[in-house]
Amino acid sequence: MTFNQFATAVLGPEVDTSAFTTRSFIGLGGDSLRAMRLAALVRERSGVRIPVAALLGDAPLAEVFAEAGVVTAPAGPTPVAAVDEAVAESLSHAQRGMWLTERVTGGSPYNLVFACFVVPGTEGRLKGGAFERAVAATVARHPGLRTVYREVDGDVVPEVLDAHNPEIPVTAHIEVAEHEGDGFEEHVRALAAECGRLPFDLADAPAFRFLRVTGTRQDAVVLMAHHMVLDTWAAGLLLDELFAHYDALALGLPAPLTGVGPSPRALLRHQEASRASGEWERQAEFWIKHLDGVPTVLELPADCERPAVRDVAGDRTAVDFGVDTSAAVVRRARELGITPFAFLLGAYGLTLSRWTGARRLLVGVPLSGRGTSELEELVAVAGNLVPVLVDVDDDASVADYLRAVHHSSAQSIDAGDLPFEELLSRLGVERGPDRHPLVQVTFGMHDQLVPQLLESAGLEIRVEEEHTGGSRFDLSLLIRQSDPALAGHAEYATGVWGVAEVEGFVCDFQTAVAELAAADGKLEEVRCVAPERWALLDRINETRRDFPVASLDELFRDVARSTPDAVAVREGDVELTYRQLAGAAAEQARLLREAGVWPGDRVLVGVERSVAEVVAVLGVVWAGAAYVGIDLGLPAAHTEKIVAKAAPTAALIPPGAAWRVPGTPVVSTWDESWTAGEVEVLPADPDRLAYVAFTSGATGQPKGVTIPHRAVVRLVHDADFVRLGAGERVLRLSPLAFDASTLELWGALLTGATLEVHPAGPPTPGELGDFLLAREVTVAWLSADLFRLVEECAPYSFAGMRQLLSGGDVVPHDHVARVLARHPGLVVTNGYGPTENTTFTTTYSVTDAEDVRGPLPIGAPLPGTRVYVLDERGRRVPPGAFGELYAAGEGLAVGYLDDEAETARAFGHFSPEIPERLYRTGDVVRIDTRGRLRFAGRRDDRAKPREPAARAR
Repeated sequence: MTFNQFATAVLGPEVDTSAFTTRSFIGLGGDSLRAMRLAALVRERSGVRIPVAALLGDAPLAEVFAEAGVVTAPAGPTPVAAVDEAVAESLSHAQRGMWLTERVTGGSPYNLVFACFVVPGTEGRLKGGAFERAVAATVARHPGLRTVYREVDGDVVPEVLDAHNPEIPVTAHIEVAEHEGDGFEEHVRALAAECGRLPFDLADAPAFRFLRVTGTRQDAVVLMAHHMVLDTWAAGLLLDELFAHYDALALGLPAPLTGVGPSPRALLRHQEASRASGEWERQAEFWIKHLDGVPTVLELPADCERPAVRDVAGDRTAVDFGVDTSAAVVRRARELGITPFAFLLGAYGLTLSRWTGARRLLVGVPLSGRGTSELEELVAVAGNLVPVLVDVDDDASVADYLRAVHHSSAQSIDAGDLPFEELLSRLGVERGPDRHPLVQVTFGMHDQLVPQLLESAGLEIRVEEEHTGGSRFDLSLLIRQSDPALAGHAEYATGVWGVAEVEGFVCDFQTAVAELAAADGKLEEVRCVAPERWALLDRINETRRDFPVASLDELFRDVARSTPDAVAVREGDVELTYRQLAGAAAEQARLLREAGVWPGDRVLVGVERSVAEVVAVLGVVWAGAAYVGIDLGLPAAHTEKIVAKAAPTAALIPPGAAWRVPGTPVVSTWDESWTAGEVEVLPADPDRLAYVAFTSGATGQPKGVTIPHRAVVRLVHDADFVRLGAGERVLRLSPLAFDASTLELWGALLTGATLEVHPAGPPTPGELGDFLLAREVTVAWLSADLFRLVEECAPYSFAGMRQLLSGGDVVPHDHVARVLARHPGLVVTNGYGPTENTTFTTTYSVTDAEDVRGPLPIGAPLPGTRVYVLDERGRRVPPGAFGELYAAGEGLAVGYLDDEAETARAFGHFSPEIPERLYRTGDVVRIDTRGRLRFAGRRDDRAKPREPAARAR
C-alpha cells in the first residue's frame, strides 16, 4: 500500500486525495486518534516512522509523507517464538503500576463496569443458555480472560489457565404492576455500582464477572472487570465479540470467530521490540529534556485535608457543552488548525491554572497503546498514560496558546510508547502513598471505544459505562466525540474534592471553553469564571459600611458620659470608673500640650502594662497626637531605630528610661494623686492618625504603619465577631507595640466594657490561667503560641470565659477542639489580619468541637472591609482557587511613616478589575465552598500550598 492508501484507510474513502498536497492532516478531518492509527499502520506495514507530531502539524500531508524517515527496527511483528524466549512471564508496565497502587492504598479504583440493557420492544428476550455459551466461547479465545495473578517471593506473576468457565448469576427484578417497567434500569445501575465495588481476588480467578438481570419486560447484563484485565478498548472488543457469538448461537449459525485471540504477551513482545530498537531511549531523552524543571505535583485547592494514604473512593459529575458551544469548539479548532481534543485540553489546562496558580502544569492523557494490528485486537490492558505539558503565558494570544497546547500534546503522543512506569523511573519520580505520581489530573477525549448500541439475534442492546465509586486520579475529565453536542463527565477523588468544588470547577471549565471559542485577544482576558461564580465573589464583600464619623477620643467621651460609674479599667486593687478615667486622660492630654504636643505629632508610649498605660494612650489621642508603642525591654539599638523613624515630640516613659530617648521631652504619667484635668476638645477628624505601629521590614529595618482613627472605629464599632460592651471583662495583655492591643484597649473603652490589666511582665500559663479565673475575664485575645501553652499547661483557664480570640500565627485546631469540648458555650475566634489593616481583616468563629475538622479557616471580612483574591497580574481568581489576598476598606493604614517607596509597593490600585485602593498582604489564600477564606502560606516562600513541589529532573 502507498502512503496515500494508508491515509485513505484512516480518514475514510470520502477523503479527497488530491488535497493531500495543499491541506494538513487536521485540515483533512484528522484528529489525534487517527494520527496515532495512521502512524502505527505505516510503521507496521512499511517500516517507516512518521511522527505523530508531524501529522498534527501545519504542513500538507504530502509534505509530511515526503519527509518521513525509515525506522531501524524491522517492519512487521517479531516472530512469536523468538521473542517469547526473551520476554519473561511478567506483568505489563501498566499492570505493575496498578498492582503497586493497590498494595499502597489497600483498595482498588480500577474496576470497570458496563450495563447492557436489552431495549424494550425489540424481538424476544435474552436467552440465558445461549448467553452463557457465548461467554464461554469468548473466554476460550482470549488468554487474557483466563489469567490469574499470583504473588511469588514478593513479586506478582501472571498464570494463564487452560480453561475458565465463569459462573453467571441471575437476579430477578419484580416490578410493581401499576408501574410496569419503571425502576428496572435504576435497579440495574444500583446493582452494577454495588457489585462493581466488590474486590477481586486476582490470584483466585480471572478478575471479571458477569451478572444477568431479568425483569418483567426487560433483560440486562452487567460486566464487571478489574482494570488489570480490561481497559475500555478491550471492554468494547469483548462486548462486540460476546454478542456476535450470542447472535450465532441464538440463530444456529456458525461461530463468527475461531482460533486463539492475541495474548497479553503480544504487548510484552511489542514493548521488548521497542526497547531493543532504541525507541525507548529516544523517547526517554525527549521526556528528560521536555520535563526538566517542571513541577510534578499539581495541588488542587480543597476544603479538606489530603489523606496521608490515598483514598481511592471517587464520584462523577456530568459535563455537557450544549449544541451551540460544541459547534463553536469544532469551528474554532478548524480555524486554528488544531484538534477539538487540543482545544478542550487547552481549556482544561487553563482552568486548572486559574484555580491552582500554576503556570506550568502536567495533564495526563490516556493513549490506547495499540500501535499494531495485533494489539488492536488484544482483549487485555494495553493503554498507556503520557503527561502533556501545558504552559500558560497570559501575554500570549488565545490562538498561540491553543496552538502551543496542540503542539505539546502531539509531542507527548509521539513519545507515548515509553511505558508510564518506565518514564517515572527515567525521571526519578518516586511513587508516594498520597497521590498519583507525576500527574494528578487527566484528560481524555475519544470516539466511543465501547459501542453504545449493539444488535444481536434481533435484540437491540444499549451499553452504558457505570461508575463504581472509585477514582485513579484527583480529577479526570473524559469527553465523548458525539453529535450533536460534546459531553462527558468529570471523575474526582472524594478524599480530595467535595461535590461543590468539582461542580464549581466544571462550571468554570465550561465557561473557559465558551470564552476561548469566542476570544481573539490575549490569554489573560480569559478568566474561566462562570457568571454565577462571579456573584459568589461579590457576595463575600457585602459587609456593612456605615460607621460614626468621629475620633476615638470623642467616642470614648460619649461612653464616659453614658456610663460614668461603670468600672473602665482595673489593675490589681486599683480601678478607675469611666468618669475617673476620662478625667485622668484629660489631665494627661493637658500635660502633653504643655510639653508642646499638637495635633499630628507623635508621642512615644513605653509605660508598662498598667492603668497608667491606658491613661497615657487616651491622653495622647485626646491631645490630637498619635501614640507609638515601644518595648523598652528590647535591645537599645532597635529602640534607637524606632525613635529615629518616629521623630516623637514627647515620650511617656518611666523617668529612669529618659536616656533611651535623648533629646525627647519626657512627660509625667498617671499616678493616683492626679485630679481631673481640663483641655481643649478638638474637632472630630476620623482621618487623623491614632497610632503608629512599627513592624519589622524585610530588610530588618522597622517600618511604621500609620493607622487613622477611622480604621480603629471600623474594628470595634458594633463589631459582629466579638462580644463587647457593658458587663464584659476584657483581658489587657498584649504589648502596646503589638496591634492586638488595639482590640483590647479600644474594644473595651469604646463599648463600656471593663479592662482587666494583667500584671506587667510575661506571664506563665498557670499565672495567666489563675488571673483569668480570678478576674472573671469574659473576653481575651491570646496569640496562637500562648493559647497552645495555656491549653496544654492550664486547661482550666477558660472555664469562665465567653469568647476566646487567637491569631498572629496558625491557630492549633486540635487545641481549639479540646477547649470547646471541655467548655460548652465558649466561642473561639480565629482572627487574621496584618497590622496594615488594623488588627483583623477576617475572622472565623466556632462553638462546637464537632465543627473543627482540620485547620481553621481565617473566615470572612469584618464590616468595613473588602477582600480580594488575585493572581500575579491583579486579576480575581475563581472561587476556591489559590491567589494572593488583598484587603480594602476603612481599616487600611495611611501607609508607612516617611517611606513613600514602601507605601507605593504595598498600597495602591493594583487591579484592573477593582477600582479601590488595596493592600497586598503577601499571603496566599483561597475562598472555600462556604465563602470563607483559608490560609495557604506566604507568597514569597510558598512553592505550593501544602508541601514543597517536587520537580522532574
